[in-house]
Parts: sequence; C-alpha cells; structure tokens
Amino acid sequence: MPTTTLQSLELPEDLREILEQYLTQLQKDWGADLEGVLLYGSAARGDFIAGRSNINFLVLVRKLSVSGLQRAGQLHRQWGKHHIVAPLVMTQEDLSRSCYLFPLEYFQMQEHHVLLVGKDPFGAGQIDGTQLGWQCEQELLANVFRVRQRFVEGEGRAEAIQALLILSITAVLPCVRGILRALGHPSKRKDVQILECLPSALQFEPTVLLEMLQMKRGINSPGSLEWPKVYDRYLQTLEDLCKRVQAVRQNRGL
Repeated sequence: MPTTTLQSLELPEDLREILEQYLTQLQKDWGADLEGVLLYGSAARGDFIAGRSNINFLVLVRKLSVSGLQRAGQLHRQWGKHHIVAPLVMTQEDLSRSCYLFPLEYFQMQEHHVLLVGKDPFGAGQIDGTQLGWQCEQELLANVFRVRQRFVEGEGRAEAIQALLILSITAVLPCVRGILRALGHPSKRKDVQILECLPSALQFEPTVLLEMLQMKRGINSPGSLEWPKVYDRYLQTLEDLCKRVQAVRQNRGL
C-alpha cells in the first residue's frame, strides 16, 4: 500500500495511522478481487475537520459476493467508531453507469479523490452538464423540504435546529459545486472558496451559507434563543438559492 499518499494528506497523524491499518485489513479481506481503493470527500479535498468529518472510501472490486460484503460489514463494525463510513463497494461497470444516472455523486468522487490502492478508475469521462444541473436543482429543493420536515420533527428545539442545519449545509455544498461545474465555473476548490464563487457565478449572496459553514465547523454558535431566527434566515436563503438556480438553468438551457 502506498502509505506516502496518506502521509501527504492534511489529516491528523493518529488518523493516518488508523487509515493505514484499515486499508491493510481491507486488502486482506478482498484479496485478488480488489481492484482499487479511493478516498473521497472532505478528507481528500482538504476540508476535513477532526471529530466532525467522516472518512469516505470507494472500494472497486472485480465481482461482488455476499461473503465479501459480510467481511466489509465486520470491518466497518471494527473501524466505524473512527468516523469511517461504510465503504461504497462497486464494480467498474457500476461506476461507469453512475456517470449518467447519478452525475452529482460521480462528479464529487471524480473531482476530489485520492487513489490509495490499485488503478484510478476516473479518466477524462465527460459528465452531462444538463443531467448534473437537473440533479443539483432537484437535490436543493428536496433539501428545502427536509429542512422544514425536520424542524417539525424536532418541535423547533434549539438542539434539533442546530443538527438539521448542519445536515442541510453539508448536503447543499455538493450541489453548489455541481451547479458551478454545469455552468463552466471552477469547482475543484475548498468549501469556503466554492461559496465565495456564488456572487460571480449566480449573482447570489452567500453570507448566510458561509455563516452556516462556520457553525458546522464549530467556529461560532448562536445562543439557544437565537436558533429559531437562524433557522428562518437560513431557510429563506435556501429557498432563494433554489429559485436562482432554476432561473439560471432555464436561461442558459441547462
């Protein structure tokens, strides 16, 4: 395993050691069926926050089997406590099909990943801009609905609002990246830089989204009595973003 790749990542030293052990066991479990292991998401992008961010792996295998997935489940039970998400296990055929069917997910992995084992499966394959734009718009609107629903579920309590807003901004960021990519703007940047592109790309003010990103990172937090106001401001911003994305896509024929 090329441990020098892990050493070059912006991750805590103890976490890199954990990931080396995890990868060693993963290679042992899959054996000759393992074609590649890629790290993607915030850890590969440079936005990882210790104690808050998850570790995401794409595991490519020659063939899928129940026994292989069972071993993966046992490995996850052992290492999940370190914020390692259950790996996305796919064949090369699965990955190729997802380029068209799930362009946003494919784009996120293609744009920000680090090859740890095997060969890199992402070439210069073109993602359909119209499909990508459509999925991003759909996901943004679904996010609006979820934010409303989770507010009801949490009865508007401060702790519930905080949790739902963090989940929401986490889901919004990939959509913003995807929209920028569909519009031909740079998208391979860190989260803050991506949001700061919104005024030029969409003529949209990102102040509230940037504030929410800071809250997600634990940099600041309002008092318990302020959370309903924060929620109201964020929901309005999210609704406005959906409308702006829809208008831009229609005007540009995406």
